[in-house]
Amino acid sequence: MIVVLLIVATMAALLGTSVVGRLESVKVATAARDLTAALRYTRSQAILHRQEKFLEVDLEKRSYLAPGRADVALPEGVELKLLTARSEVSDAQTGRIRFFSDGGSTGGRVTLISGGREWKVKVSWLTGEIELDDGRRS
Repeated sequence: MIVVLLIVATMAALLGTSVVGRLESVKVATAARDLTAALRYTRSQAILHRQEKFLEVDLEKRSYLAPGRADVALPEGVELKLLTARSEVSDAQTGRIRFFSDGGSTGGRVTLISGGREWKVKVSWLTGEIELDDGRRS
């Protein structure tokens, strides 16, 4: 009876660890999709209002800000990287991806890293197209 209880307890502990790890992965994947949506929103606002709009990324705070929206903080434990045009870098910790009224952009990439896995949100400089690469091979 004790052996059976030990086996059940071990299995429950292993399952619990697996579920917690999966939950963290889901949080980061959701954050990456939300960031993708915020970039698409920013692009649509630039086209709709016929004026430049930008999404600002703060690496120190691990957050981003879309025009007319509240600041969005990323989940704990998520590392954030930004690749953008030199003209869009405010300081060592803050940068922007700018969209123009024709839908084009300055281009760039925002990378979310957690648990050795990377989610890359890529913005084309010519077309302003936004693509999420979740690191999985197709």
